[in-house]
Amino acid sequence: VIANQRLSSFRIDLTADRLYTLSQGTRTLLSKIDEPINLRLYVSERLTQEIPSYGVFATRIREMLQEYQNDSRGRLRLELIDPKPFTDEEDRAVASGLQGVPVSQGGDMVYFGLAGTNTADKEEVIPFFQPDREQFLEYDLTKLVYNLATPKKKTVGLMAGLPIAGELRGMNAPPAPPWQVNNMLGQFFDVRLLEQTVTEIPAEIGVLVVVHPKSLSEKTLYAIDQYVLHGGRALVFVDPHAEGEMTRPGLAAQTGLTASTLGKVFDSWGVELVEGKIAADRRAARRVNATSGGRVNVVDYVSWLRLEAANLDRGDILTATIGAIHVASAGILRPKAGATTEFMPLIKTGSDAQAIDVEKVKFSPDPSALLAAFKSDGTPYTIAARLRGKAKTAFPDGRPADPPPAADPTADPAAEKPADAPAAPPAPAPDPNFVAESRDPINVIVVADTDMLEDRFWVQVQDFFGQQVVTPNANNGDFVVNAVDNLLGSNELIGLRSRGQVARPFGLVQDIQRDAELQFRAKERELTEKLRDTERKLSDLQSQSPDTGAAAAAGGRAILTREQQEAIDQFRGELLSIRKQLRDVQQNLRRDIDSLQTELKFLNIGAIPLVVAFVAVLVGLARMRRRRPVRTMAPQGAE
Repeated sequence: VIANQRLSSFRIDLTADRLYTLSQGTRTLLSKIDEPINLRLYVSERLTQEIPSYGVFATRIREMLQEYQNDSRGRLRLELIDPKPFTDEEDRAVASGLQGVPVSQGGDMVYFGLAGTNTADKEEVIPFFQPDREQFLEYDLTKLVYNLATPKKKTVGLMAGLPIAGELRGMNAPPAPPWQVNNMLGQFFDVRLLEQTVTEIPAEIGVLVVVHPKSLSEKTLYAIDQYVLHGGRALVFVDPHAEGEMTRPGLAAQTGLTASTLGKVFDSWGVELVEGKIAADRRAARRVNATSGGRVNVVDYVSWLRLEAANLDRGDILTATIGAIHVASAGILRPKAGATTEFMPLIKTGSDAQAIDVEKVKFSPDPSALLAAFKSDGTPYTIAARLRGKAKTAFPDGRPADPPPAADPTADPAAEKPADAPAAPPAPAPDPNFVAESRDPINVIVVADTDMLEDRFWVQVQDFFGQQVVTPNANNGDFVVNAVDNLLGSNELIGLRSRGQVARPFGLVQDIQRDAELQFRAKERELTEKLRDTERKLSDLQSQSPDTGAAAAAGGRAILTREQQEAIDQFRGELLSIRKQLRDVQQNLRRDIDSLQTELKFLNIGAIPLVVAFVAVLVGLARMRRRRPVRTMAPQGAE
């Protein structure tokens, strides 16, 4: 009674992964909540009763939300609701946008979600808690609370050197449509297009997306530098060879100058794009049709990669649920020597990779020749990375001056300058907002490939009776949206990583089951083959009788010789023996597990109490010996 009344807020987290201990980022966010937030957790009791694993998950969610409530100084209000069928609670769950799951043929639905509202009537919802996202539970809950605590619509700035938002092709040609990546960003955020000549990034930009920054002016680089140092977040796509530019008319297609980088801004951030190299991977290579010797062959193109789960950082929220990423002639990122930021790879090649020269893929690349000349370096290469930490400016002298006017190539350099010659541009006025070092850790994601944004590399768009049907074959668009969404969060939210799971499987039992399964399957295949061979021999032997056909045609019984009958009886005996062995193997599949279960039951139910009882007996005997009176001999003659 005393514990329930006085110690209900005291907790000790003894789980290996600290499942019930909120991270410092979440605690900081909860301490900044200014207005009340109402959270309604909908859990159908029928779901937790019929599927016990959901019951365990629901208990963890409820207890974690109670931790949120305790750390919010009363700003979070938690309400637990069981939305039974055909009740007002179910109607409220449906109105909030929760996803119902049918559990009976009668149409009864169960619910397992969370709805939150703030004082401005903004609502955020987790429609249904999926157990496969259990390790990201804290991130999902903290993100919901953050969106309710900061209800202002997020603005994303897009500075693109490629026609992501569409382009005009000429007077007689229809305009090129926007890329699907641009459409996806527009569905979730307020996207504002920025020219590549801007000299200041607007303060309302929550995330700056920079794509293929080629030949940016010093003033534009300075604007990006100061934006990030002032706390702005950036998602940057650079490329040692943008294949998309080679397919469009222009100087780049003629000269092959398709590389892009942020130069000294990258140096200040502590990251380097390896110049003139692209990452090739033999195991992740995509198959393409290549013409060789007048024939079309299907070849693994080692510079076009499909990077799946093994190549993605599953511990980072951004790439945790991404299925596959397609890249083309992607570059290589590596941390700069002496960097003050933390370099965290998000997407990497496998170890069967090679850094190859860009020149080999610029003009008419030969996939067959690249595959034949491939020699693995035995090391994975980073294609995308997260940068986080303190950084200094790339412009220690402040705002750069305007470049001097271009000289007249026809003028005589020895001639005197006319009196009315234009004077040199004045030095720029000092920037009152200039900072030489970031006050808070910077948050930047750099991707060494721009082609991954193009539709042809990750999505198929078809016209269906005037409507566009989009069919992705990779998760490139999801990666971009996830990256922007993640960067739009607070510093505390960005820092959250995956946690452990409540379900802790019995590893020893799984190992025993796996070994038994392997033995069972091997023996089962052996006996099954032997059984089929015996049945085939028996069938062949029966069909060898000269009278079998005539007897069968007459509807009678085949006449077998004595030797044939003995052989058939022998094969039938072997058949029964093999079937018995097969049944024994199947029955022995769980023998070791049952034996382990029996041992554990004995240890927990019998052995431990016996040990305790034995110790109790020893302690009792020792006490009896200490209490036994000591007899003394009285002197002779004494009364």
